[in-house]
Amino acid sequence: MRITSVNTDYIKINETNYNSEVFQKIPRVHLIKLDFLNPTFTLINNVMNLFPKTNRFVVDNNIKEYNSILRRTEKKYYVMNKENSDIISFLRKNNKILLNFMNMKKEERDFFMMDRIFDDILKNTEVIALNKKIYNEKIEILDKWKGNAIILNSGDKI
Repeated sequence: MRITSVNTDYIKINETNYNSEVFQKIPRVHLIKLDFLNPTFTLINNVMNLFPKTNRFVVDNNIKEYNSILRRTEKKYYVMNKENSDIISFLRKNNKILLNFMNMKKEERDFFMMDRIFDDILKNTEVIALNKKIYNEKIEILDKWKGNAIILNSGDKI
């Protein structure tokens, strides 16, 4: 498992910060969340040119627009579940996902935390976001996993 840190390995880019010198000074950004209100091919292409070493992106809104734009690139992208979204519908509609445990309803999170279910989720997911409590509870399973875990501190929103 590779731990991905918020604001160093994982950043959120939008209209107000995509030319940020702070972000551009980061040597290698592993994942970028594209959070534009009106995404365009030119805008996304500019982001990709600013971060040429980044090959993986995350979206959670304007999915149809991002899908049509990102399909024309050779970059990998994940759809992240939104806060309180219906998780089964989300899983059915999307095949490349970033599963954010902190956006789930409590009963959904409890279900996915069962060892057998958690293990199955990891077999079918490359990136997850969870808090330190969940991370510590599942460390043995996560250590064997080849994906990325974004460990969120309380109050972190990605």
